[in-house]
Amino acid sequence: MNILIPYDVSDDKRRREVDKILSSFGKRINYSVFELQVTKVQYREIIGLLEEATDPKYDHIRIYILGLDSLKKSFILHSNQKVFEYEELYI
Repeated sequence: MNILIPYDVSDDKRRREVDKILSSFGKRINYSVFELQVTKVQYREIIGLLEEATDPKYDHIRIYILGLDSLKKSFILHSNQKVFEYEELYI
């Protein structure tokens, strides 16, 4: 599964925990955005860990699951880097 996770966590301690969780499964692409390539088992684990680490009253996490069709249309402007490992330039 290819996943994009942007987040807004208000508390420093919780934010560090979210960073630690997401860093162990993927790579940071922006200050509060991670790209992950995970299995379904890892995906369920991430959801559980994030639920435990955050406060639903104050924190916001979005999870975008990207299909191969989306990835084929994705690219990084001004970079040779690939989006995940399935990049095809789509213009």
